[in-house]
Amino acid sequence: MAAADTPLLLLNAPLVASRLGYPDLSGLDLLELYAFVHPARFVVPTPKGLAHALGLDEPDADHAVPEFLQRAGAALLEACRNPAWPEREGAWSVLQSLARLRWPWAGPLAQVVARPERAERWLFARLPEWEEAPERAQPAQVVLGSEDVELRLARLLGNDAEERPGQRDYARAAGQVFAPRGRERAPHVLLAQAGTGIGKTLGYLAPAALWSEKAQGGVWVSTFTKALQRQLRRESALAFPPIDGEKPRVVVRKGRENYLCLLNLEDALQGGFGGRAAVLAQLVARWAAYSQDGDMIGGDLPGWLGTLFRQRGLRALTDQRGECVYAGCPHYRKCFIERSVRASAQADLVIANHALVMVNAARGREGAGKPTRLLFDEGHHVFDAADSTFAAALTGAEAIELRRWVVGPEGGRSKGRRRGLSARLADLASYDEDGARAIEQAREAAEALPADGWLARIGEGAPSGPLEALLAAVRATVYARDESGGNEAGYGLETEAAHLDGSFVELAGQAQADPPRHRPAPRRGREPVRLRNPGRSADRHRRAQGRHPAARRRLRPADRGGGRRRIGPVHRDPPAARGLWPDRRPPRPRRAAALRSARRPDRHRHAGRHLSRRSARFAARHRRAARRGRRPRPLAAAGGDGAGPVAQALDPPPRPARGSQ
Repeated sequence: MAAADTPLLLLNAPLVASRLGYPDLSGLDLLELYAFVHPARFVVPTPKGLAHALGLDEPDADHAVPEFLQRAGAALLEACRNPAWPEREGAWSVLQSLARLRWPWAGPLAQVVARPERAERWLFARLPEWEEAPERAQPAQVVLGSEDVELRLARLLGNDAEERPGQRDYARAAGQVFAPRGRERAPHVLLAQAGTGIGKTLGYLAPAALWSEKAQGGVWVSTFTKALQRQLRRESALAFPPIDGEKPRVVVRKGRENYLCLLNLEDALQGGFGGRAAVLAQLVARWAAYSQDGDMIGGDLPGWLGTLFRQRGLRALTDQRGECVYAGCPHYRKCFIERSVRASAQADLVIANHALVMVNAARGREGAGKPTRLLFDEGHHVFDAADSTFAAALTGAEAIELRRWVVGPEGGRSKGRRRGLSARLADLASYDEDGARAIEQAREAAEALPADGWLARIGEGAPSGPLEALLAAVRATVYARDESGGNEAGYGLETEAAHLDGSFVELAGQAQADPPRHRPAPRRGREPVRLRNPGRSADRHRRAQGRHPAARRRLRPADRGGGRRRIGPVHRDPPAARGLWPDRRPPRPRRAAALRSARRPDRHRHAGRHLSRRSARFAARHRRAARRGRRPRPLAAAGGDGAGPVAQALDPPPRPARGSQ
């Protein structure tokens, strides 16, 4: 019997395993069951916290905890039987996927989660779309009087509040900053310092609320940490009370890396994650359907969920490297990030952080939502945030992550990303020759970046490519100038970038060359495909070699193999479709060319000429489903009839054959 099939009940299995001295501990973790039954609900991951969340009696001693865990598990399973279970929608579909992943709780849940009478919509069809709101009018030009500011502060504090003269002075000084400008590019600036206990938060929220009410404008308050954002969110309820039936007056804005990326989640659900990480992706999908804002860091996602799987899977589900394709994403209209941006444009108070404010200032993407009144809390950290935003760092880890971002997974290791940026933008550039050429150039440039094993090659003195050569030169220079006597052991070493050799500057110039002309050597076991029967494809590339410089770069001599030539990517479509022969017009693609199946994942413009009978029938089913307004079921991931695991869980069941019962 497998360990996952044993009736061992646990609460926070990784924590229990670490306390017992085990590397891992398998069983039925009640926190995983809670995340499935009640997604987007807060619970403290302790027996006492679980008792409060479920309305059960707390265990009075440690010896009563095992019996309580049984009662808690029974209560969670019984909640699934309740017809009024608020999180019922989508549970059965996700459970089928979890059962195929051999999740320990799949068996007990299968007995209590009833199959719905109607097919459930998949996650990305249930999420609501954000709506474009009209551009907000410019705020009115008002001047706040000192007496009005003091009255608003007194109303927020109440009658029984302690008298604080310093807080009143602080509020009056902050109110003067909201006055209209006297000259162009000369905003009012106030640097105020107050000790602990003065009441700074309400001291600047009082004039901010008064100005927002009179001028009908929005105020941005920037803090340094996410914890301060949550604290300010609670304290702002006094100054900006919510109004029923109207838009939210207070919106919390964070960086893009804090929100769930729906495109990354779709990749994870469709094979990007495996093993326990795939279970995490399914539980995150359950949470995404009921989340208020999609905030994975400090939002309604349980903070303990990621720790249950001992992997950094949550980071792979967010936008960490600016990989968003914006309007090119199929889930753009349902994106949590875009919804937050549009909500902040209509809010009276926006609670942001220094890093986000600096990024928006550098990119200038706010447009009409650009703040006109900005308050920096914890202002002494603004300089650190500015240094982090406007400075650049070149490291091997950054370079290899950039390569994965553009190229995608290599060698069967997805690292949480099933497709690279070039594959994600392929649909947009299918009929845009300039866009396809730009994507190809970006991919070629990314392939010149360090690949896996770069650190070992640098340590062996055999760098591959100009960037690895530059990193090797940096390493050699830092070690040569080390005066610590070897106490640092390679960590924390640094040196001033002064009096560098000419060879070092030359390597830096080669690494900065645009476009890169170097392709790193392939790793062992992954030789490029050789043409067994050159035929027409080789002749076509030889003809293209003399016509277009892009085609000439595709022919590269082999460094091994007895003088045989290794040819780069061989395109099935005519070179005219890739912009190699601009004077020739590519043939018009058929309707089936826009289809893609599991047997032919490389979608190209002239795929309709190579479709088999089976693929043609699949294309006809797509067209019929489109006319009926239904989403067709994809082919199985391993080929053959029927849907894959994800398709079986997320797609509606097929209609019965004609004449069957």
